[in-house]
Amino acid sequence: MGRAADVPPLVVYYTKKIKKDMKEKTNITEAQLLLNQQVVVTSHMSRFTGRTGIVNKIMADGRTLDVDLKGVGDMFIDVSLVKEVHDTQPTKAKQSLGPIANSVVKSTL
Repeated sequence: MGRAADVPPLVVYYTKKIKKDMKEKTNITEAQLLLNQQVVVTSHMSRFTGRTGIVNKIMADGRTLDVDLKGVGDMFIDVSLVKEVHDTQPTKAKQSLGPIANSVVKSTL
């Protein structure tokens, strides 16, 4: 038992087909990564440059996004004309662990 000869051919075919299907589904497009994310319009030729919105859907062509822009409403825009908004927190002052913890950290360095 455990040898390839003991496994029925149908099970081997089914296992290979599943592995093949799993490989095909791992090709994620840029548009799929933007789904349900906040994006900003970056095209300088658009009158909506700088506007932000949420991606609601990806159209069948795989490149056109249905975006709900703030102050504008729903619109269709190509994936190459937008970029994802990355929330960045402003850097704060150096964190203090308290006088006791800071003295322990300094003494171990």
